[in-house]
Amino acid sequence: MNAPTKKSSWLLALLTLVAVISVYYLMDSPKQSKEAITLTEDANQKAAILNVTKEVSSSSPLFEETRLQVSNERNQLRQKLTQKITSDEYFVDEQNTASIEIDTLNKEESTEAILEMQIKSLGFPDALVRIEGEDVSVTVVANELSKSRANEIIYLVKKECEDANVQVKFGANNY
Repeated sequence: MNAPTKKSSWLLALLTLVAVISVYYLMDSPKQSKEAITLTEDANQKAAILNVTKEVSSSSPLFEETRLQVSNERNQLRQKLTQKITSDEYFVDEQNTASIEIDTLNKEESTEAILEMQIKSLGFPDALVRIEGEDVSVTVVANELSKSRANEIIYLVKKECEDANVQVKFGANNY
């Protein structure tokens, strides 16, 4: 055999070996159970929620108490839905519905946090945003709220939630 033939046969052997090893690892990769995947996603969601909670710290105790209460209620609902997803007692349609509800909860929480930060950036000391379906309730800390300031808030909310029914309230600084 001459030198070019030896080199090409070695190259072919190495490429074949790489292909066989790649296929082996792809076929032999450990399968994650549905529960492990859900727990990983749940841990990531909790970390994201903790970050959002830290960023949206409140200067008013009433707002902080309301946020904590809502967060607890949503976490309980999220746990029930996660149990439904991981349980074999429910049909696939019910598990899919539970998954969609969890996604909706996460979107609502993140949208509330974003809106609160945007409203604070308008110069309000604190804001509390609650989304329940199509209804969005916004409460801001202010001595008084002019129509133009309320319209600014409504505009911000409508940019995030187009079809929302927005209600804006204001409370005194002693909240």
